[in-house]
Amino acid sequence: MTIYILAAALLTTLSGLAGEEIKRVETNQPWVALTFDDGPSKVEEQLLALFEKEGVKATFFFNGNNVSKNPAWARRVVDAGHEVGNHSFTHPNFGKIQDNEKTRSEVLNTQKAIKEATGKDAVLFRAPFLAHSDMLWAVLDELKMSSISASVFTDDWQNGLKKETLLENATANTKAGDVILMHSWGYHTLAVMPEIIARLKAKGLQCVTVSQLLAAGSKTPKK
Repeated sequence: MTIYILAAALLTTLSGLAGEEIKRVETNQPWVALTFDDGPSKVEEQLLALFEKEGVKATFFFNGNNVSKNPAWARRVVDAGHEVGNHSFTHPNFGKIQDNEKTRSEVLNTQKAIKEATGKDAVLFRAPFLAHSDMLWAVLDELKMSSISASVFTDDWQNGLKKETLLENATANTKAGDVILMHSWGYHTLAVMPEIIARLKAKGLQCVTVSQLLAAGSKTPKK
């Protein structure tokens, strides 16, 4: 059973999903989820090579316009056994969008781009800037998509962030069930990934996809 089928089965059983972001998962498994926003990008080629070597699985939240321009890059992520989620088409702040059709198109066009590139339907969504609106929640509820936030913020989007700060942000307080938010476009993030993985493994933690983490947790989304 693929991670996509597991996720779809789980989401049909979750109650109270609409209007709730999943930030972390209560689980007895020593699992965490590495997540990367804003791809696909060339950096991911090196990330995938590292993940294969280290036995790591991750979830990549892609922008639809990037997928449309580089479908092969999106495909290779899925072919490597990782998960692809929807991160909107143009990375807008949904909290500032008043147009229902604009909201729908941002989500649906990304779904279409991901399906055409990978052959898979994305079952997870992450809102740019983690900003939602009632219109967005309605679309996600209609599509039975879960909105994934995070419990560990690395701040790797900041220019000039020190290496040790990034490492500490990613690992210092990380525990089983956490969702770690990173970005796949930065070579500074790539540079510290071997050490991040090493530190997580030293804590007895294994990196899995978000859907795998959800399937191993309770059926109640955790705020």
